[in-house]
Amino acid sequence: MRYDSIACLDDLLRDSGWWAREFFYDLVRAPIHMAAGVDIAKSPRMFQRHNLKLGFDVEAFRSLCGLPSRTWHDRYHAIPDAAREYLVGYLPERTLFLGYEMPVWLRHALDSVGAPWLDLRIAPLRFGSDLYVGMASSDPALRDALTRHAMSDAKVLGEACLMAARVRHRTRYRHDHMAHDGHVIYVGQTEDDAALLDDDGRCVRVEQFTRELLDWVGDAPVLYKPHPLTGDFAEQERQMLERLLGRNVARCETDTYELLAGDDDVRFVALSSGVVQEAEWFGKPSAALFRPLCTPAFGRAEGPDEHLLVAAHDFLGEALWADVLDVPVRPGAFQPTPTPNHLRELHNTWWGYAAYALSGNVYMEEAFRRYGAAPAEAPQASAPAPATPPARDEQMAADLNSAQQRIESLRLEIDGLKDALAIVLRELDRRPLQAA
Repeated sequence: MRYDSIACLDDLLRDSGWWAREFFYDLVRAPIHMAAGVDIAKSPRMFQRHNLKLGFDVEAFRSLCGLPSRTWHDRYHAIPDAAREYLVGYLPERTLFLGYEMPVWLRHALDSVGAPWLDLRIAPLRFGSDLYVGMASSDPALRDALTRHAMSDAKVLGEACLMAARVRHRTRYRHDHMAHDGHVIYVGQTEDDAALLDDDGRCVRVEQFTRELLDWVGDAPVLYKPHPLTGDFAEQERQMLERLLGRNVARCETDTYELLAGDDDVRFVALSSGVVQEAEWFGKPSAALFRPLCTPAFGRAEGPDEHLLVAAHDFLGEALWADVLDVPVRPGAFQPTPTPNHLRELHNTWWGYAAYALSGNVYMEEAFRRYGAAPAEAPQASAPAPATPPARDEQMAADLNSAQQRIESLRLEIDGLKDALAIVLRELDRRPLQAA
């Protein structure tokens, strides 16, 4: 076996998003154990059972990194020598360190003692029938093993073409077809996205790239596409764009994949959003003002900074992990059947794909018409009847608005559903309801 053990290790300084890290370890826990009998335990955060050497104290490590006076942003690229020496002193030998969205400081600490690592993250190309998992490693032998399971550029391009066919079929004959032709779409990100951190741990802002922005935009009209989880920061960034460009920049309400895969001749620009990486697969010009966080590789990863893209069903199966650990695949090994949206549903993470899946979907419209916003039940005889019963479409709008308010309070958990309802409402507004 290539390694004696696997230990989960990630950004111990960053508490936000810890649930996503734990989720990915839970996804691969069983396939790894079935393939090689290895127990990966958990990340050492929150004093969980882990596979580092006995005695590692996560709070002592965080203190050596300067927390809480310093933040994970400050330390994303480098940690103090004392903290690094403390950590490496608890690293077991012949162990593969598995981490979801490993920060730069962790990869450097592991590299300093020659400890192999495998970084996992959701790939920035998210238009496929399911999510791809990006996998990068410091171990050349491990990169070679992963190559056998990686997506080819032809397969990824094929999925982009299928999406484009669907989007154009559903939008080409609408009255607003080509409404954004000739526009530049600026794609926003969350305020403290790790993809925005510079070498000093500060989040870059669009005003730092004014010259590049002006050169790319030229005289074209600009629309601002906010990130759905941005909050007030989106409006601040939109106003900054107006000041930098000296003209109006309206919000873009069109769905991301409708912009990417549709007929409109649009260009994209962002600081480092994955949307600009997706755009090239649809033949749309794009520019990243800052560096991308994840660089996809096809065929072969030439170094540890490139992520091979692995289909969800391969990532969840035994065969990949048997190759990672260099053990034979056992008879009857677990291998999930390729299923659209399997990982999206497991993770409950959809981003703009929910809107794409629902937009113009007659089946979903009919389901919503029948069951999503039915008229209120007739009042009992003892209750006074309303003076003016609301029309069916008014009742539908009222019910949907109420549902959206409830969903907003849970948006971090069911953000995809919120987007889906908004899309259904727009589609229903475009055409009259059939008579009952």
